[in-house]
Amino acid sequence: MIYVLIILLGILLWKLILQNVEIKKLTKKLKKINENDTNEVLRISSPNKNLESFLCEINKTLKLKKSTEVKYKEMDLELRQAIANMSHDLRTPLTSIMGYIQLLEDDNILVEEKKEYIEIIENRSASLKALISNFYDLSRLQANEYNFCIEKINISSILCNLLLGFYDEFERRGLEPKIDIDENIPLINGDKSATNRIFTNLIQNILKHAEGSLKIKLKSFDKYILTEFSNDAKELSEEDAKRIFERFFTVDRMRSGQNTGLGLAIARELVEKQGHIIYAKKDEDKLIISIRWVL
Repeated sequence: MIYVLIILLGILLWKLILQNVEIKKLTKKLKKINENDTNEVLRISSPNKNLESFLCEINKTLKLKKSTEVKYKEMDLELRQAIANMSHDLRTPLTSIMGYIQLLEDDNILVEEKKEYIEIIENRSASLKALISNFYDLSRLQANEYNFCIEKINISSILCNLLLGFYDEFERRGLEPKIDIDENIPLINGDKSATNRIFTNLIQNILKHAEGSLKIKLKSFDKYILTEFSNDAKELSEEDAKRIFERFFTVDRMRSGQNTGLGLAIARELVEKQGHIIYAKKDEDKLIISIRWVL
């Protein structure tokens, strides 16, 4: 009996020694994983249910840690890019304003030139104010701090009034939009002010980038209302079309101090926050931005 107990005690002691050795190896391995930032996981060399369960939880924590680090790096990169874009977009009108202010300090310039410079400064200042306002509005939307007043609204009336208001701009740009709006468009649930802003941003985007013909449609279907803004965009790629709603995204050749890409990003946020759908696609040489207003 004593011999049996000694043998059992020896086996138990041997298991404890092996387990201790295994734990030391795992500790060393875990330290290496943390120091080298690898995707490795912990594994044991011999079966041990309790230790396997413990390692499973540790490996879950390692995967979560890795996922969090990746997301942090992506957010950090996005923030850096956003800051770089904001700096560029703010610096452009500011540099212009400072340059014309210096010209105004010249006592030899004519009165007519002074009036021209002042008008340019006023226009650049207005652009700068609008840009800062867009930054603020987008940050509020993404932080869910924008208060919507959802009610039954007439999007046909909102769109028609805006098109009338932009008539002179279309004429000045030599654009003749083909308007196709169904009669008796049903009311939808939405925020009137936000919807007005959506259409305004889409029309302003057309005024900046439209090439040749453009069409604006408002069609009614059984379960939704479809709005389409279509214009020629031969140089825009299909990949660009997929990204136009990203904040600060602009095609480099179209970029200027007044073109930050924020207008369409704000439009998307406003549409989606109201429970509707917005998307863009390239159809042959045309860019089509569509909104599905859910009934």
